[in-house]
Amino acid sequence: QQDDELDELSASVQRIGGVGLTIHEELTGQEKIIHELGLDMESTTNRLDFVQKKVDMVMKKAGAKGQILMIIFLVVLFIVLFVLVFFT
Repeated sequence: QQDDELDELSASVQRIGGVGLTIHEELTGQEKIIHELGLDMESTTNRLDFVQKKVDMVMKKAGAKGQILMIIFLVVLFIVLFVLVFFT
């Protein structure tokens, strides 16, 4: 009887070990994905900073009227892009 119980316990431990290994592999894969996402976010942030500096430079060169026109243009562009992304 004890041998049977030990066999069952051994099988349970092996299953738990297999589940643990599966969880470890999944976490390792997700860690790689999160790392790649972090790198992509850093790259995107750098590009966004560059574009923002360019926009600031254009806004400084333009007067108050030019700034208003630029804002209107950007709002219209945003609306067009929004429509293209979500309704097509």
